[in-house]
Amino acid sequence: MGKRLGFLAFFFALFFTGWRVSFAAVAPAQELAQLRDIHLPAPVSWWPLAAGWYLLMLVLMSLLLALIFFLHRHYVQTRAKRHALRLLAMYQQQYLRDANSQLCCARVSELLKRVALVYFPRERVASLQGCAWLAFLNDTAKGVDFNQARKELLELPYQPGSRNNNLGLLFNFAKTWISQRRGLCLS
Repeated sequence: MGKRLGFLAFFFALFFTGWRVSFAAVAPAQELAQLRDIHLPAPVSWWPLAAGWYLLMLVLMSLLLALIFFLHRHYVQTRAKRHALRLLAMYQQQYLRDANSQLCCARVSELLKRVALVYFPRERVASLQGCAWLAFLNDTAKGVDFNQARKELLELPYQPGSRNNNLGLLFNFAKTWISQRRGLCLS
């Protein structure tokens, strides 16, 4: 009962003195000397990561793999086009150097057929010749009329000794047609 009265007296003193009670009497001086500074918790470590970080890494890796896949597929699908454009440029340089229209026209016609075999079904392209070949080139080209280069594609390759013809139109048409090719044919 004495403890209860002591507590009530302490509470009564706190309440009626406006909370200005000195605690010096409650905590002796030697107990105060034993107090230490506040200890901070250990810093949060980076490892192991939270589940959200693993999910983010999974999403980023998936996006990276998808990007690599699409870039590789684009590289493979445009490899034939890049090679054909390099060959066309080489044929044009040879024509400017040698001025052999017969050989150059035959090579450009062969190159167009090879590119067509890569990008279109073999059954549709392999047997084409003459006017049917020109019709195919016109049907598959946008903004190019191979009828204007009819002589260069159908006649000059078979005329021996043909030199100094202007093949600029043929080279421009061939370059445009090759550049328009998109997806490879899988058959």
